[in-house]
Amino acid sequence: MNHNRKPEAIILSKGFIQPNIGLDSDVRHAVVEVLNDTLANESVLAVKTRNAHWNVSGAGFFEQYILFDSQYDQLNSICNEIAERARMLGGIAIGSLQEYLKFSRLDEQPRVFPTILRLIADHEASIRFLREDARKCTEEYQDEGTFDLLISVMRLHEKMAWILRAYIDHDPVYDENQMRN
Repeated sequence: MNHNRKPEAIILSKGFIQPNIGLDSDVRHAVVEVLNDTLANESVLAVKTRNAHWNVSGAGFFEQYILFDSQYDQLNSICNEIAERARMLGGIAIGSLQEYLKFSRLDEQPRVFPTILRLIADHEASIRFLREDARKCTEEYQDEGTFDLLISVMRLHEKMAWILRAYIDHDPVYDENQMRN
């Protein structure tokens, strides 16, 4: 492999050493914005899931309590991965509740108990956002690292939504047409 470029660090006026990883500064800033929007979505969904965990009651209490706790932990891990990626790209990860609400594309619903159906809707909205953001990262920004992260997060949301749907779905119905497609 031919390395014609010497390794060098780019230092900004505030003393931050910017990564020299083959992505222009403008691209890195645009991707950090995508990551912060995603971090906001994940943080809002994590709070909603924690709210569901804290306030679950009735039939299936124990199973749902454990499920929501598990998904809340997964969402916290996702938030950490996204924030770390923003830092890897030389950006700053947002971290205040005000910023989460400002940048989230998910609606916050104060004083509304998050039901399984509402959580499914939020996971599915997140999947749609992640799919579009991942496309932008690979096609517009050529940032395969962030693309891979967003796709892995999308897959986790697909699984979490599927598990939530399993709690409210009835027995599966065999549909020959669906099985062929």
